Amino acid sequence: METDSLAYIRDYSVPLVDAARRGEGWVRGIPASEDGKRRIDSLRRQLEAYVTTEFALSAAEQADADNDYRRATVIVASGLAASVLVTLLMSIYLSRRVVRPVRRTALTAERIAAGKLDARVPETSMAEVGVLERAFNSMAESLQHHVSELAALRRVAMLVARGGPSDEVFAAVAQEVGRVLGAEITRILRFEADGTATVMATWLLAGERVPTGRRIPITNTVAAPVRETGKAARITEESPPELPGFVYSAVGAPIMVGGSVWGAMTALSRADRPLPDVAAARIAEFTDLVGTAVANAQARADLVASRARIVAASDEARRRIERNLHDGAQQRLVALGLQIRLAEASVPPEQSSLREQLSDIVSGLNGVSADLQAISRGIHPAILSKGGLGPALKILARRSAVPVELDLDVDRRLSDSVEVGSYYVVSEALTNAGKHARASVVEIGVETKGANLHLSIRDDGIGGADAAKGSGLIGLTDRVETLGGTLEISSPPGGGTSLLVTIPLEIQ
Repeated sequence: METDSLAYIRDYSVPLVDAARRGEGWVRGIPASEDGKRRIDSLRRQLEAYVTTEFALSAAEQADADNDYRRATVIVASGLAASVLVTLLMSIYLSRRVVRPVRRTALTAERIAAGKLDARVPETSMAEVGVLERAFNSMAESLQHHVSELAALRRVAMLVARGGPSDEVFAAVAQEVGRVLGAEITRILRFEADGTATVMATWLLAGERVPTGRRIPITNTVAAPVRETGKAARITEESPPELPGFVYSAVGAPIMVGGSVWGAMTALSRADRPLPDVAAARIAEFTDLVGTAVANAQARADLVASRARIVAASDEARRRIERNLHDGAQQRLVALGLQIRLAEASVPPEQSSLREQLSDIVSGLNGVSADLQAISRGIHPAILSKGGLGPALKILARRSAVPVELDLDVDRRLSDSVEVGSYYVVSEALTNAGKHARASVVEIGVETKGANLHLSIRDDGIGGADAAKGSGLIGLTDRVETLGGTLEISSPPGGGTSLLVTIPLEIQ
């Protein structure tokens, strides 16, 4: 069509325009017009055919485009549906495998924070979430062990602080260490000069305890290197006689008292379940408390012994002063009085004034002698040394300014310290009742029961006695504590005063 169009322009239109410009007549003739019309009709037909073809091609392309669109729509819809499905599946997977375990872990953490230290997370996966769960459980278990250890240390520390008996502290420490470490046997040993050790306490997971106080050899035990080095040690130890015949993993730590190795704390577990690496450090935390308990016990024993010596020395001094007054000054006063009486008898009757003066001097000397006798009885009554506590309290009750009801149940002589101490406790209590209580009667009960002497002193006075206000109760408390005893005071206002005294019969 393009060729025909160019031919029409070149062969017909251009020559026709040129001929018209030159004024040639054939230009307006019918042949020329028909030729032009023929050429135009041919071009029109070709154009129509071209347009028809183009429309057909365009329609085909549109149809192809529509098909492509529909395929693309289907693909996009399918992809979107697949994406939604994958997202949904991923959400479900994450919810079950990630979110739910994490939430479960968070809830478990809240339970642990609330005090339920045994709470654990189920380990449901081997992937990263499983690693998190296992790490969380390990942390929770470690926290539980740590809190249990702190609680055990606190219990032992409180027992030591209260000044509990050493054997009670030893037994508690052996038990707590055994439970904290998961050991099968724990022992507290005191090293002896002959190379052996005395079992001070023992704890077994199963089986019978080794009797306390038993001497055992330590040559092949973990206690041997502890004694030699003064440091913690770990060895493999053959079975002790009180355990089944296995090989044991043994750990020991020294017990230090006053900078020296006093003994050792040992823990054993079967070799196939060895004690943890931190066992020695954990044991050391308890051995510090054991050392403190031993030092406290020794200090208390020294204090009791010192108190006993002080009491004995004080009582001996009282007796010596009483004897000196009785045998010295009092006897000399008596002798001087007799001499003056002799002089009085030799005075002539006419010197009556001199006789009266000598008589007054003798009366004065007798008064001084009586005062010295009363003073000597107050320092240390002779009847207490001769007759014992019962007769001395009976005389004290008869001399009391307040009527006394005395109930005695003491059928034997007691140690001098106990008798003297009890006597002065009763004496001071009667003095306080006479001066401050406004009581009409005082009831005194004395009995020996077991290893103690029990005194009960009650009055029906006005009450309100308070040792903190500086009353004579301070002296009573000091006296009783010096003897290693206890004093309980009850004195409600208007309800009288009651003293309950317990004194050991044997002062250590």
